[in-house]
Amino acid sequence: MARNMKVKSSIPITEQVIAIRDRWHTKKHPFFRAFSEGKLPLKAMGHYQALHYHYVCRALPSFGIFYARAYHLDDVRKMMAENLAEEEGFKAISQPGHEPHDHTELMFRFCRATGLSDEEVRNMHMTPAWWARSLLYYHTGATEPIGVVLAMQTTQEGQMPGLISEVLLPAFEKHYGFKRTSPEIEFFTEHDAADVEHSRRQSELCSKYLDTPELEARALRVAQDICQLRWASITDLYRSEVLGEKEILPPDVTAFQ
Repeated sequence: MARNMKVKSSIPITEQVIAIRDRWHTKKHPFFRAFSEGKLPLKAMGHYQALHYHYVCRALPSFGIFYARAYHLDDVRKMMAENLAEEEGFKAISQPGHEPHDHTELMFRFCRATGLSDEEVRNMHMTPAWWARSLLYYHTGATEPIGVVLAMQTTQEGQMPGLISEVLLPAFEKHYGFKRTSPEIEFFTEHDAADVEHSRRQSELCSKYLDTPELEARALRVAQDICQLRWASITDLYRSEVLGEKEILPPDVTAFQ
């Protein structure tokens, strides 16, 4: 029986989680690489943001569920309350010069700048990978152990600063005419700053609450799953926006509804 017991790794769990995040980091995805080179129309990024809005519509409610589940843990509860307050525009991110912003409004603002109407954003069809990613995030927040949820969160919010600062902001300025101070891209500049702090705190807390080999193993499995689904969701965009692939539908169906 002892042979089947999980042994705690000598590598800190936070480093193992970050290694998974970095292995599957979407800043390396061909979709974003094409955008960084100015090879995609701006509307392709609008489609990404519209799908991200639908993902957030599932992820953000999971914050509330997780807040309730972790209410007895002061550090986790306060972190989630601050994160929610920033998302809803009740609190500015904790860096000088920032004001509170409703992050949903920032998403719609950018989508409008790409030529998408609010109705088009709300009616955007989510592909299976986007659904899977969104629902796994929600399910994890609602059911998995506290440390596992925190590990998952840091793999997701922790990707935003690298993607934004290294890929998106330079591309917006070089190829698409948006300076870093442009209000149209304020969603990205806000998250470039905010998610550094969010992912740092999530990482520190997940180390605290992943205190058994079994919890560590579960956290690594969930981190791998959510990172692979994030990559797959961007691959769906690459297929439609770069390769021009169409959905495969039954003979008598013209579109998903």
